[in-house]
Amino acid sequence: MGVVVVAAGMGVRLGAGMPKALVRVGGRTLVEHAVQRAREVGRAPIVVVAPTAHLPEFAALVPGARVIPGGPERTDSVAAGLAALPPEVDIVLVHDAARALAPPALFAAVAAAVAAGADGVVPGLPVTDTIKQVDQDCRVIATPDRSTLRAVQTPQGFRRAALEAAHARGGDATDDAMLIERCGGTVVVIDGDPLALKVTLPPDIEAAERLLVASAGLDTSSASAPACSTGVDVPTLIVLGGLPGTGKTSLARALARRIPLAHLRVDTVEGTLVHTGLVDRVTGPEGYAVTFRVAGDQLAVGLSVVADTVNPLPETREWWRDVAAQHGARVVEVELECSDAAVHESRVSERVSDIPGLRVPTWQQVLGREYLPWSPDLRLDSATAAPDQLADTVIDWMRSHP
Repeated sequence: MGVVVVAAGMGVRLGAGMPKALVRVGGRTLVEHAVQRAREVGRAPIVVVAPTAHLPEFAALVPGARVIPGGPERTDSVAAGLAALPPEVDIVLVHDAARALAPPALFAAVAAAVAAGADGVVPGLPVTDTIKQVDQDCRVIATPDRSTLRAVQTPQGFRRAALEAAHARGGDATDDAMLIERCGGTVVVIDGDPLALKVTLPPDIEAAERLLVASAGLDTSSASAPACSTGVDVPTLIVLGGLPGTGKTSLARALARRIPLAHLRVDTVEGTLVHTGLVDRVTGPEGYAVTFRVAGDQLAVGLSVVADTVNPLPETREWWRDVAAQHGARVVEVELECSDAAVHESRVSERVSDIPGLRVPTWQQVLGREYLPWSPDLRLDSATAAPDQLADTVIDWMRSHP
């Protein structure tokens, strides 16, 4: 048996600004998850078909797998992967890296069904929605019996000879089973698995995160979620700093989607103090003082924290370090900047407060804000990278600096 992992798509609908297979779920890229699960089935050779411009990056992520360039269409990429498998391989599993969490048991079940005699085997789940077939004017022309429908997944398995013959005939297809069907081959559907979710749109990343935690037998709200792959193996205080409009909240939220931590936002505390009438406006360290205490409470019970603050002065930075030291936590200091002044001004000028009681600053107020230089562990530029990419950079740094 051999496995072809198709990972050459650029994920335009995902909007991540990178090949889809390099997007992270649970601190690891989709292609890493996919290859790991394929390896757990046995010692089958694995070929990863990746975007030509990113071959070295993929090769570094999946050592031991053969990484080759993909083609312009999915069928071209699969054909290239098929040709790259050793000649002795007679059963081929074709798997989309976008279905990275498909469990090893699904790989094994598909391979066993091919060995039992089918030309092709696809896992599928029953369709729960009513399906309407429409014409080009969106008029309903049929309502199929949903009991006869399946939403198919990968890995899909094939006799190598049948798959090679189907590809030799040419033609595009949304999956390889379609090519086998066109040749008159036998394709069997077996039970799929909800873990084989396909990551296509941004909400799918969050869904995959939840599935990953659930599959490990953990509650998504648990502070004890495994963190060895993210570098958060002890309670960690990630302290963000930077002028308003540099993207601190977006980065904090992106981190919180990837690793189990509490997001503490000074703006929320200060806005609430004003909104509830406790103060007319915040002019001193009140908001920071409250946030320090709340951060300490979280660290005390073993939960990591990302502190979303301007953090403008040596005093505030030292206070954060003291909070971490009091609770035996690690500190990671990250500064956000926006190197494109026009982009930064636009963000500030167009910002609308999402917190009752919070008055957002003007661009002139941001320019006049007291903010002293410092030497953080990381300095990131939000003008050149999206929040998810910045979060990946922070996680990579933590993994490489235990």
